Amino acid sequence: MTNAAFVLIANALSVVVSIVIWLASRKPQTFMSSIDDFEREMRALGGDGSTTRHGRHRPRRRAPGLDPRDDLDASEEQRP
Repeated sequence: MTNAAFVLIANALSVVVSIVIWLASRKPQTFMSSIDDFEREMRALGGDGSTTRHGRHRPRRRAPGLDPRDDLDASEEQRP
């Protein structure tokens, strides 16, 4: 076998393996797959509103007198 034949066989094998890997790893191209991708990205961008830009949770504000812990403290103070 000559050197040129060896190089051609190696290149052909490389192309075949590359095509197989590409076919195995590509995303599905159905109508719904693009909609699902868009919805996933919108959820990632939108968040749920409970985190700040840096990923920390914001403390939730409660109106005065609506905290259930305040009711427990008040009921304990009224006991004789």
